[in-house]
Amino acid sequence: MNSVILRGNYRLYAFAGYQSMRDALPYLPQVVLAKALTDVAEADVRSCLQRVPESGFKNYLQPLAGQQHYCSAKRSFISALQLLYKSNGYSARYVVIARG
Repeated sequence: MNSVILRGNYRLYAFAGYQSMRDALPYLPQVVLAKALTDVAEADVRSCLQRVPESGFKNYLQPLAGQQHYCSAKRSFISALQLLYKSNGYSARYVVIARG
């Protein structure tokens, strides 16, 4: 199961189906958020994303050493999902954010 480190000890996991998410929940550390992707609001994930000083939030597809521009929390979360899609090979319908 692939994941993306969001901030510190927060990790983002993506699942293609509800049953696969439910099956994985007991094996994940402290679950902060487990929702369908369509139900996730920006306020739900804002506290879990990494902030970049004077630049907004981290774009998980671009290295920090490169030229930075403002990235909103919504855009940052989408870039983390895109990075997961590259490693998993399937689109996310359900997401879990776990701490630990």
